[in-house]
Amino acid sequence: MTVNAEKTAVLATDDVTFVTGELRPYLADLLAREQGAWRERAGTSWADLPEALAAYLGGGKALRPRFCYWGHALAGPDSSPQLLQVCAALELLHTFALIHDDLMDNSGTRRGRPALHREIAAQHRQGGWAGDPDQYGHAMALLAGDLAFSVASRLAAALPAPAVPIWSRMVDELVLGQFLDLAGSARQDRSQGVARATTLLKSGQYTVTSPLRLGAALGGVPELPAELVRYGDLAGEAFQLRDDLLGVFGDPGRTGKPVGDDLICGKPTQLLALAADMLPPYGQALRALAGTSALTPSDAAELTSELTRCGARDRVEQKIHHNVRLACALVDRAALPSRAGDALRKLAMAAADRQR
Repeated sequence: MTVNAEKTAVLATDDVTFVTGELRPYLADLLAREQGAWRERAGTSWADLPEALAAYLGGGKALRPRFCYWGHALAGPDSSPQLLQVCAALELLHTFALIHDDLMDNSGTRRGRPALHREIAAQHRQGGWAGDPDQYGHAMALLAGDLAFSVASRLAAALPAPAVPIWSRMVDELVLGQFLDLAGSARQDRSQGVARATTLLKSGQYTVTSPLRLGAALGGVPELPAELVRYGDLAGEAFQLRDDLLGVFGDPGRTGKPVGDDLICGKPTQLLALAADMLPPYGQALRALAGTSALTPSDAAELTSELTRCGARDRVEQKIHHNVRLACALVDRAALPSRAGDALRKLAMAAADRQR
């Protein structure tokens, strides 16, 4: 089976309807109430950070709530009243992670628009406010991420007992994955072990496996079937591997974020780890410069070409397709309800075969 973008671009109707018809309005109302509370407590009309956070939440694919939705569907047709709440918490946690990730990497764009810290800095300049605009933008974006995490934690605090350890572990793994991403870059540790651990912890399990577990726990299924745990890890890894390829070879006009930053920062990606045994001496020398101030834009462009020429790019592409094939086969083996099985296959394909 090959991944075909045209066939997998449209996801299952149920989860799309849930996100657009229920989750997004719920989040908008939640943050509007938060905005009102902020203004009332502060006694001023310009306590507008929740409003900025709500605007930032407007984009994205909402993959984590979708996987949670189908994890919950494993229990049957009855919907838990807390499904909407936990999906909102997942989306807010993801927003927290994106905002802080952009601050840590000093990224300029996200989802085709300026990163939040850049947007707020521009607002500072336009308003002619006192102080340094960039420092203000950085500080306010940090607070916006904190607010997203705070509201997510508030929602998660009301989860039923079986779901609490799943949420806690997911948050811990997200932080650990980000640590490995930053520390691996600083130490220039691009070993296969660190690269794969970073892939799974920073994005893979937190995108697929943990949301599936959360949804299942809400529906009264305390343990996710082993086939779906493996499915989640494979699909989640494929999602991050695609992100790694887009970060080096993607079109910024479609990804909505800078291309080449992973090479400039020397991120411990599986792409660079695999390239260790595939690049010729000239490419190895360029790879050694990744993440250092000695890497020039022309060096980064040449390294990008070398990663294609040596076959590392194709190797990662093959791994993505291999993971998706295995993940879909595991769904077939799990004997799920037909709508859930079909949706999980489509979601795995859509997560792996995307241009942004």
